[in-house]
Amino acid sequence: MRSLFRRNRSTESSEETTVQRTLPSLGLFSPVSESKKSDPQHDIKRLAELEKVFIKSRKLESLADVPDIVSEVRNGNIVLLDISRLNDGNDQTHLELRRIIERIRGETRGYEAEIALVNDACMIVTPSFVSF
Repeated sequence: MRSLFRRNRSTESSEETTVQRTLPSLGLFSPVSESKKSDPQHDIKRLAELEKVFIKSRKLESLADVPDIVSEVRNGNIVLLDISRLNDGNDQTHLELRRIIERIRGETRGYEAEIALVNDACMIVTPSFVSF
């Protein structure tokens, strides 16, 4: 198997130089990228935003609750949703829950929000700066 992956040494160095020139930058971890100096004013603004993060709890009842959830995520808050009423095993309510989740996902796509199921009765929606 080694012979299948062995390269000719004379072409190996010329391929490496062309590959480095044609590949796009991979961002922070790319050897081609330049190191960016952090902007202190921007860092202070981000820290000020993080001081104002709240965890809100909402009971998800219908599609009418979606604008409130989206506005909380837009304001930078984390939203815990109680979905126990809609996740009761009934096909009708399960379909409604799927519609609500898709609506939340669609309206928060511009904010790069994350949506995750915590357990069968709880769902979490977080802004882009929160990772889990």
